[in-house]
Amino acid sequence: TARMAATVALQHASRGEDEYREALDIIEQQTARLSRIVEDMFTLARADAGNYPVRRTPMYLDEIVEEVARAERVLAGPKKVSIQTAAVSSAAFDGDEDLIRRLLVNLVDNAVRHAPAESTVTMALSENGPGYSISISDGGPGIPPHVQPHIFERFYRGDAARTREQTYDGAGLGLALARWIARVHGGDVTLAESSGAGTTFVITLPRSA
Repeated sequence: TARMAATVALQHASRGEDEYREALDIIEQQTARLSRIVEDMFTLARADAGNYPVRRTPMYLDEIVEEVARAERVLAGPKKVSIQTAAVSSAAFDGDEDLIRRLLVNLVDNAVRHAPAESTVTMALSENGPGYSISISDGGPGIPPHVQPHIFERFYRGDAARTREQTYDGAGLGLALARWIARVHGGDVTLAESSGAGTTFVITLPRSA
């Protein structure tokens, strides 16, 4: 997509500033996604080798949720997708802040890409017994039932997933990494619901692993 945008922009010397800006926006977004894919690959490779350092420090999940929402609104802007949050305050948590941020970014980025134009993606953080739950919901077309058992498999790109823009998480790494991050913190990521009305993933995290 980025290469196509650059090619089209350069085909005619008389293109206006707005057209060049649009092409650059596309290139910037695709470059960021490619960088994230490479980072995901390195992280999973190090996790498999058992040498990824998980550095737990005190933090507040509600602050991370709001931070990720603000960043993802930039991505969602061109599609006119709004991102709403609902979070309990002072959600104290001990975890690797960089990894938790990537966990949320991967799931929210996925939701934004599949959300219809002018729809809403919702992030909701709540207390859940000894820990927390974070649900991420979109109003997209849903994941076909026979594809759902495979969505956390690395590099899985089934034809049936074409109803969600050919794949549900880009290179087939985002959901695998999200689940690893949750589990290394003693939690998990599950597909709570997916239908024609939308999809909801739920992250569960204990206060301490």
